[in-house]
Amino acid sequence: MEVIVADHAGFCAGVTRSVKMAREAAQPIASLGALVHNRQVVEELARDGIRPVNSLEEIESGRVLIRSHGVTPATLAAAREKGLEIVDATCPFVARAQALAGKLAGDGYQVVIVGEPGHAEVEGLAGWAGPGAVVVAGKEAAASLPFHPRRAVIAQTTQPVAKLNEVAAVLRPHTDSLVVHNTVCQATRQRQEAAVKLARQVDVMVVVGGKESANTRHLAELCQATGTPTYHVEQAGELCRQWFINARRVGVTGGASTPAWIIEEVVVMLSEEDKVMVPEEEKETERVPEEKDPAADGGEDNAIGQPVTPADAKEPEAEDNNVEAGVPVEPVEPVIEEPAPDEEPAAPAEPQEEQPQEQNEEMQQMEARVPELRRGSIVTGTVVQINDNEVLVDVGGKSEGVIPLNELSHRNISDPHEVVAPGDTFEVMVLKPEDEDGHPVLSKRRAERRAAWEKLEKYLASGAELSGEVIEVVKGGLLVDVGVRGFVPASLVERGYVEDLNTYLGQTLRLRVIELDHSKNKVVLSRKAILEEEYDQQRQATWDSLEIGQVRTGIVRRLTSFGAFVDLGGVDGLLHVSEISWGRVEHPRDALSEGQEIEVRILNINKEEGKVSLGRKQLLPNPWDTAAARYPVGSIVEGKILRLAPFGAFVEVEPGIEGLVHISQLADRHVEKTEDVVSVGDIIPVKVLGVDQEAQRMSLSLRQAIHDKGKSKPQQPEKHQESPDDSGVKLGDLFGELFDETK
Repeated sequence: MEVIVADHAGFCAGVTRSVKMAREAAQPIASLGALVHNRQVVEELARDGIRPVNSLEEIESGRVLIRSHGVTPATLAAAREKGLEIVDATCPFVARAQALAGKLAGDGYQVVIVGEPGHAEVEGLAGWAGPGAVVVAGKEAAASLPFHPRRAVIAQTTQPVAKLNEVAAVLRPHTDSLVVHNTVCQATRQRQEAAVKLARQVDVMVVVGGKESANTRHLAELCQATGTPTYHVEQAGELCRQWFINARRVGVTGGASTPAWIIEEVVVMLSEEDKVMVPEEEKETERVPEEKDPAADGGEDNAIGQPVTPADAKEPEAEDNNVEAGVPVEPVEPVIEEPAPDEEPAAPAEPQEEQPQEQNEEMQQMEARVPELRRGSIVTGTVVQINDNEVLVDVGGKSEGVIPLNELSHRNISDPHEVVAPGDTFEVMVLKPEDEDGHPVLSKRRAERRAAWEKLEKYLASGAELSGEVIEVVKGGLLVDVGVRGFVPASLVERGYVEDLNTYLGQTLRLRVIELDHSKNKVVLSRKAILEEEYDQQRQATWDSLEIGQVRTGIVRRLTSFGAFVDLGGVDGLLHVSEISWGRVEHPRDALSEGQEIEVRILNINKEEGKVSLGRKQLLPNPWDTAAARYPVGSIVEGKILRLAPFGAFVEVEPGIEGLVHISQLADRHVEKTEDVVSVGDIIPVKVLGVDQEAQRMSLSLRQAIHDKGKSKPQQPEKHQESPDDSGVKLGDLFGELFDETK
């Protein structure tokens, strides 16, 4: 059997908002009326300290929560008069309709409200529309209204649009001026349209939600109007297998006040019919039906929850007596025949008269201790025995319950010992009250899933973070255990790109719920959302603490040709290549590496543009401070030519100290171009001609360095050959000193 969930089923935005506001409000708090028309949700909220009250008279002081239906202006005024703090969770669509009703009344219109008389939202709208407002349930009630010159028609937000149009058509001949405002919530319309569309495509339709919920009843009525058998249930335990005999496709939808976890349970029970529904052989076939007056049912044969049956095709009486709206069919004990009047009882009369009272008391005490095991109910059990493929659990019944291996955990396990141990106590869901051996069939996995979905809904509403262990790496992300299987897309694991997701396997991650879809068993979580939030908080704190001149520790995040970006704690500052070192740095990677922790000084801050300029060389010793002492005038050192200019060459004598060799100091001869003598990268000797520490300048000479080095070399004996006519006297011997001076 295929189970299909209608689009837009479950909590609407207004209900989600009101539940979230209730949970975020300081507890305890009084809700003026049930927050939503759903008994399970109201009970859950009551456990959290959100108690419903019928009127303001029940609240002496403190806070009052206005539910999504809204209230009248008079109620708000009365609450303020009592000094109560108001938490207004009125649905935005309802609030808009209230404001419109007040405006129309102020403009002189008689406001006609299409809706259910007595409904909280309708009463609130009527209060805003003033004493002249009229409430009509449909076109029949509208037809009985007297003539009025100016009328405006609005609708309860959960009413079908068709009903609004029908009322407007009836009123049009009975007024001179008629304006119609479609105040039906768009989400309601979408939910109704999706439900009707699905009802036309399936064999059976199930509408899930509170019996007192108007929008859920309208859903059921619209689905039934398509001719498809429709059943209105509040929870999964009310499903009856007989409704789905021979059904190939079953549709499911839920009202605006139906939480997703209840819809999920209905879907699970329908999807696994062989495990959850009553087997056909357990149907009541042997019981002799009691005679029943057809009038005793009040003529409600066509109520939602009962299939609509033609008059000439009556169902068997036995099934009519047992298949009730929203009530599951339980196996019936065999009828015990009474002995004939003339037969003697097998046991003596006296013992039967002496012991019944004690036996009855004992039986009553035993029955009081035995919990009621109904399909879908949650009970507490204790592990008493572990077998290879099942676990026996004591749930207080007449026999131990059985948990099959595949119902122990949502993880893939091969040994029950991986999950439980003897003596463990936990909650389980009842799948079958009894199997063929008389043992209840239970599920630990489904009980955990129900509890997990409830928690996940709270986490989604509150935005709180939760923890989950990474149990598997799949294509596109991670699977995590959050009570159910959740999915973390790869793009939501970190703030940046993650190359290898396998490094997260087995880790416990902090996560936030960003999407839930019970019908698809879909849970999407994000770690990135938490990291981004913390990053933003850290970034703001860093901005607030930054000051020019501060020395901060940062991490090099990215290197570029013009500098390095350093993370100061949520704020990236630029360390320009010229500020990395006192020496010349061709590329930042020559001095730094990504991920390196360094100290920097804040040089400039521009919060408007989000820019921070950093310096690193300011924290290093400045070689110019001692340059004059280390490089006295006249000393000769070696240096590296860094760059050439038309007027000379710049030489680095050490990192951070450069000097200029003027073109006139390159050689003894006239030099036309610097590159005719030296090239970038050459290592040459230079003589220090001058040092200006304050201006950080140094004058150098290559020519004099070469000359001085030549003079410092030891004289080598001159080698020459004597010619036959050599007289032994040379010009150099006579005028050598003069040549030296001239040179």
